[in-house]
Amino acid sequence: MARTFDVDEIAEAMRESRDQTRALFDLVIAESDLRRPPADGFRPILWHRGHVGAFEAYWILQLVKGDPTFAPHYDAVFDPIKTPREDANHLPPVAEIDSYLARVRQEVLRFMQSIRDDQGHPLLRDGYVFNLVIEHEYQHQETLAYLLQMLAPELKSGFRIQDSGFRSRNAEVSSPPSALNDMVYIPGGPFEMGSRGYPFAYDNEQPPHTVELAGFRMDRYPVTNGEYARFIAAGGYQTRSLWSDAGWEWKEKNAVEAPLYWLPWDDQARWRVREMFADTELRADYPVTGVSWHEAMAYARFAGKRLPTEAEWEKAASWDEVNQTKRRFSWGDDPTKPSVANYNFDHWGTTPVTAHAEGASAYGCVDMSGNIWEWTATIFDGYPGFAAYPYPEYSELWFDGDHRVLKGGSWATRLPLLRCSFRNFWRPGFRIAFAGFRCAADE
Repeated sequence: MARTFDVDEIAEAMRESRDQTRALFDLVIAESDLRRPPADGFRPILWHRGHVGAFEAYWILQLVKGDPTFAPHYDAVFDPIKTPREDANHLPPVAEIDSYLARVRQEVLRFMQSIRDDQGHPLLRDGYVFNLVIEHEYQHQETLAYLLQMLAPELKSGFRIQDSGFRSRNAEVSSPPSALNDMVYIPGGPFEMGSRGYPFAYDNEQPPHTVELAGFRMDRYPVTNGEYARFIAAGGYQTRSLWSDAGWEWKEKNAVEAPLYWLPWDDQARWRVREMFADTELRADYPVTGVSWHEAMAYARFAGKRLPTEAEWEKAASWDEVNQTKRRFSWGDDPTKPSVANYNFDHWGTTPVTAHAEGASAYGCVDMSGNIWEWTATIFDGYPGFAAYPYPEYSELWFDGDHRVLKGGSWATRLPLLRCSFRNFWRPGFRIAFAGFRCAADE
């Protein structure tokens, strides 16, 4: 039997991923800012640096290779279950963490090179465990971006914002709704939901199964800043009838009056937005982000629409009606096709919702891969036939009825995670993610 994965390809992906992780930490000027939680309820930014190594060591060296741990303290302090958030503030020196990461990687590469037949362990087939480690680090890179966004711009350096080249309209909340309100019709019928692997997928994406949907309409574009500013100007945050009981209670308790990072600019109801490296004037044709599920639901009612279900979203993004096939990404299966999405930190922020029309789905919906995550109406749960693999803490632990599914990826999402089957999940009041939404409506 032969190896079923390319060692050089995986080694390069692991190297590139770690370089990206280091670059994110290099943005922070003072180490003291890495060692403190950026806000209540979060671990220090530095914790994620050691965690990606501890995860790699556990799954590859300890669980698959069978080695005893060489750093039991790291196993504990960088384990989210063994060390709760409130106890994660006493972290080793940065140089010591980096030495640990280097040793883990050296041992992993040596082990990977030694594999001749990977049929003896299910986690080795098709390089599953290596892809698990890579995608885990990708997800923490995006989490790092959320945490870095929470730091004031003057606390970050090492990067110079370049003109993105996109022309944008500034927000004029009094202007009439634009053609961005266009909706596309998605005909009823069956489609395949979920993933067959590609070759890697998380347990909650499987098994693939057929879902039958009635026809519906979907916004061609995500809801924009300009559209959301009109919702605010119309009193959306003060209109009780737009909010669920839970949403109103959440809004009142947290004194929420606008998306996260929106700042009043002047007495003409204009806004500024705190972005990663600067405060900027609100740009009307960029997607709204920093909104909770509760806010998305209220806006949808205001617009006379609703949030799509996860199944509706995935069909609109992935299904090719003509060929009766499922696309891996909204634009197709080719991972190298240019100018189709905003992802992988390409612009360090959002771009106009019309900027990547070449990445439209088969039905004509734009920006369904990248730019912002999109809330759906669906509660996170397992598909029919779900089986936890390789550990219940990734998915099954969160089948609690209090998490909602998000789809599509953001500007800080790495390419593999843009797959249409990927399922993100957060509580309905979560706002630090780069998340927005688009609306749907019945036929």
